[in-house]
Amino acid sequence: MAVLVVILVIVIHVSKTATVDIKVAPIDATVELNGTKYENLQSHNIAPGDYQVKISMEGMQTKEFEISVENDGFVRIWTYLLDENGRFEYYMDHSDDAEILKDVADDEAKAWLEELSQVWGIREVLPLTFSNTFEEKATEVVSISVRWGENDECNEKAYCLIIHDFTGNNTEKALSMIRDAGYDPNDYELVFEKGSD
Repeated sequence: MAVLVVILVIVIHVSKTATVDIKVAPIDATVELNGTKYENLQSHNIAPGDYQVKISMEGMQTKEFEISVENDGFVRIWTYLLDENGRFEYYMDHSDDAEILKDVADDEAKAWLEELSQVWGIREVLPLTFSNTFEEKATEVVSISVRWGENDECNEKAYCLIIHDFTGNNTEKALSMIRDAGYDPNDYELVFEKGSD
């Protein structure tokens, strides 16, 4: 009789389940619950209880926290990792991961994504290059690109337009072309790099 009770308790305990839904940016992040790996972008049935969550990826800051899941409960692990410097710059060049970031974003990530839309949008028309063909020597060459982040070029704003103008005579024409494409140069820090012919 005692064996039957033990078996019954085990069966009842095993039958208890909960659900954890995982969505983490970047997609290649490793998600572990109590040391067991779970696939990203999936829902999983787990036993009720307390779990130590660890999310990691090479080149990114590891995130650790605890969750508690009740019987028949549902817990969502929707979050993201920052790069080793505590910034979002990884997502600049990983558009698929940035799409996941949009889904799991908190206020900080939403603010960054809003700023990012400026640089992603303008990259459709940049780099912009043209020369003045009315001169015998086409020395008035302009090239405009966009850069971002904390670096030697961008000191005041998150993004800057790098204007390389051999003479300085074509800058306004180039900025007009950017305005005509629907972008406001005032949203960017303008950095002038003059060259020579």
